[in-house]
Amino acid sequence: MSGSRSLAMPRRSPFTAVPSRLAQLEQPLRADLHCHSTASDGDYTPSQVVALARNARLAAVAITDHDTLAGLPEARQFAESHIELIAGVEISAAFGTGEVHLLGYFLDPDHEELNAVLGQMCQRRRERFHDFVTQLAATGAPLSVDRVQRAAAVSPSLGRRHLASLLIASGRASNNREAFHRYLIPLNERVLPKMLLPLDEAIQLVHTDGGVASLAHPPANLSIEAVQQLAEAGLDALETNYPWGRSSPGVRLRELARQFGLAITGGSDCHGPEPSHRRIGSHGIRLEELTALRERRDHRDCPGS
Repeated sequence: MSGSRSLAMPRRSPFTAVPSRLAQLEQPLRADLHCHSTASDGDYTPSQVVALARNARLAAVAITDHDTLAGLPEARQFAESHIELIAGVEISAAFGTGEVHLLGYFLDPDHEELNAVLGQMCQRRRERFHDFVTQLAATGAPLSVDRVQRAAAVSPSLGRRHLASLLIASGRASNNREAFHRYLIPLNERVLPKMLLPLDEAIQLVHTDGGVASLAHPPANLSIEAVQQLAEAGLDALETNYPWGRSSPGVRLRELARQFGLAITGGSDCHGPEPSHRRIGSHGIRLEELTALRERRDHRDCPGS
């Protein structure tokens, strides 16, 4: 009607803000069970990971650094009672003819056997890191000694992402992709290989520490035979919610988990602010799924189970 006032509410009206806020409160709080810190190859300190998880309104977060538990004391101190911090790790393992990663959860950070094995793996990572530095220099891409020393002093678990950052800082690459494809991947067969635990041994190590084990970012073509073999080796869960890209196999992986009686896990695999689709809280699992994962640990701890 000409000259009549619009009945639409102003965009910042409290009457429109209330339903929006209620909708947010109704969203189930999630748990991001796959995050990295500066204790391995992440950009955030352990306390920053916890802070970002709280900002994302998560109920729980797991720090799963590569082959180390070193970030957990700082994270635990910062988390206090504000958010559940799940002690985790991502173990480099061998399965079949390739490398896979095993996520361990609900761990005791002071477990001597686990720490001894992880210490050996981190020592091999350090030797491999310096082997890369030597090989890069031999191929005409020397890195600053000071920068190498500073990077090596920050993290007990060194990896190729550290080297990529050094290549970018030295002006030899503009981003991680270029650093990997131009310099690091061509050297993979020439440097000291990583120490990989046989997957069944890695699962047993997690169980010995009282934890549960999940296969990280399974390949989209993971076969039924492989899942059966993993389940027989004691695997507890499959990571089904993960930044896969355009086509996620999550539905199929959930069905495989159901078929073999496995729990599910999920997380962002966040290493830093970029890429945005892998930021903390972008992927995860519902609280009832976290409860089911915890019950697997509790069931194993029960006498006679």
